[in-house]
Amino acid sequence: MYCLSIKHYKQFSLRTVLILGFIFLVFLWKSLDISIEFGKPLIKGDLYTSVVQKKSLRSNNERTVKLILLYTKFFGDFWNDHPSLGPLRPPILPGREAFDDCDYKCEITYEHDLLPLADAVGFHGPDIHLLSSNSLPNRTRPDQIWFYYILENPTNCNISSSLNRIFNWTMSYRQNSEIYIPYGKYSSLEPGDIVKEVDLTYKDLFVAWMASNCRETERNTYVGELQKFIPVDVYGHCGRFTCPLPRRSSSCRLLLKRYKFYLAFENGNCHDYITEKYWDNALENDIVPVVMGGADYSSPALAIPNSYMDVRDFDSPKDLAEYLIYLSQNDSAYMEYFQWKKKYKLVAPMRACPMCTALYNQELYDPPRTIVDLGKAWSKSDCWSLNLLNKSETQTKGISRTSESPIFIEPLDPTDTANRR
Repeated sequence: MYCLSIKHYKQFSLRTVLILGFIFLVFLWKSLDISIEFGKPLIKGDLYTSVVQKKSLRSNNERTVKLILLYTKFFGDFWNDHPSLGPLRPPILPGREAFDDCDYKCEITYEHDLLPLADAVGFHGPDIHLLSSNSLPNRTRPDQIWFYYILENPTNCNISSSLNRIFNWTMSYRQNSEIYIPYGKYSSLEPGDIVKEVDLTYKDLFVAWMASNCRETERNTYVGELQKFIPVDVYGHCGRFTCPLPRRSSSCRLLLKRYKFYLAFENGNCHDYITEKYWDNALENDIVPVVMGGADYSSPALAIPNSYMDVRDFDSPKDLAEYLIYLSQNDSAYMEYFQWKKKYKLVAPMRACPMCTALYNQELYDPPRTIVDLGKAWSKSDCWSLNLLNKSETQTKGISRTSESPIFIEPLDPTDTANRR
């Protein structure tokens, strides 16, 4: 009798353990579903598996957020959320975390086998050739948005005709791109913002220029002429000065802050093209930028008013040199170029938010579009010579242009996928 009760007790205990274990597994699975449903990756980076993300995704009709597949890498790595301002470039990781501070919510994936579920598919131009077999995937849905991401100007791009009639949108620094991501941005000061004064006693150096492209170009020739009248400290491959790496390190920034002027000379004089040379190298380090480029710097949509001087406003490099000498010897005149800090502040130009916002903008879908000739849409004719050392020719050729550069779009037949991947 006693032995029988012990046997039954053991059976009961084993049955109880099995039942409780099953309940625990169910509870754990439900908890996993909840965490996935909110789109927070359990393991970030390369360890974030497609299995986890697939579990979170439903059909397009059931999902309440847009899914963005970043099909290529960004220079071999994760896409990042902004190109300048500050030492770090936060990566755009899988999941929804990148959109926490955005007006609209989306989800990011890098998993190619989720292509049929994606609302939009992004391709970084310079990384397309790294795809296996050097080809794009087949488009599985005609309503899917494919966008071509490029931050370099047309003078440094050679776009293959094989990319024609494939992409619907562009994502770039140009204002007429469907996804507009400038290299830098600014906004009005808000109550509580702290304005740091520029310390003139720290500025014991004159003019700096960073350059890695040393080919004979208009900007390099101009710098050579300028050096006949004033010293220019040239950093990088084209000079003898070095800045502690990485360039956005605190050591490098402290060195740059000692300069009064920075030559923010772009490597191409192209429409809307204003890079980190103006935003990050100069303004972020409290240096007055001397700009050279094809953008309309006088437009408040592109640059901060009264924050710079433009080489096109001077008759010659000698005239510019004389003005820089004057400013370096007159503190009150020099400080006029920092009056903008009393009204505005620099803000990081996020990339994730504009991607998501565009997908909810119905005006970009009506009518549907495809880029017929991507090479023409990103044409070298959108860039020009400023003719700064030849005043007999017009040096402000591009200023009269508007942001309505031709994008060469045509209505998209949702049923026609013959010529589109």
